[in-house]
Amino acid sequence: MIYFIAFGTPLFYAFAVLIESFLSLGIFKKTATMCFYTSLTNALFVPLMFYFGMPTCPSVQLFGIYTILALLDIAYLYPYYIAFKKTDISIVSALFAVGKSLIPLLSFLFLGDILRPVQYVGFFIVIFTAVILNLKKKVSLNAAFYLMFLSSFLCACRIVLAKYALGMDSTWVNVMVYPNLISVGIVLMFLLANKTRSDICAHWPIYTQKICFLIFDELINFLAMLTGIYALSKLSPVIFTAVETTTHLFLLTF
Repeated sequence: MIYFIAFGTPLFYAFAVLIESFLSLGIFKKTATMCFYTSLTNALFVPLMFYFGMPTCPSVQLFGIYTILALLDIAYLYPYYIAFKKTDISIVSALFAVGKSLIPLLSFLFLGDILRPVQYVGFFIVIFTAVILNLKKKVSLNAAFYLMFLSSFLCACRIVLAKYALGMDSTWVNVMVYPNLISVGIVLMFLLANKTRSDICAHWPIYTQKICFLIFDELINFLAMLTGIYALSKLSPVIFTAVETTTHLFLLTF
């Protein structure tokens, strides 16, 4: 059953990638504006988490971890959205898997997570096929490559840190709720920068026109995060990442 839930993550993420490629290219030109409105819209779904359990008050240490998770949630989006403007969506999907090849090392160093050799072999086969199946042409070490490697590396760090938090906290609901709420506070700080605030305000009419579209996109992202956090609470980060990397199969299908 847990693997069935885990595969909900790549399914939903693949659909979200298609929508977000359109949003970043056709609506929000500046990455900060895109992050502001997507984070703001995503916060609308946080109350739905109360259906699965009430969040508890975290310790100071856990609150610090949740703040780092929120920062990673926003930081990985910058190179991710910029890469959409520089190369094909299928290549973005392929390159996104590259940085996650570091998950076994990060998981071992920070969590002491050790799997059977055959499981590591399976993991790298999945990563390798994710790259091969999506690359339609030879990719040089250009800006898109470095951007996606940075984005996927930040995501890899987030997965390992989230697993660490899940081991410390009493409920997996906290790992979903608090980073989302903190990330809203972070993106609200974007309004302090004059140029960013001007662009955000200029796009407000477009946001209100496209709000149903954005809500639909963030609902899909919310479902991806929901299934992902729950699956990660039950699985090793390496196994979870191998499942998540099958996003490329769903993306190619869509």
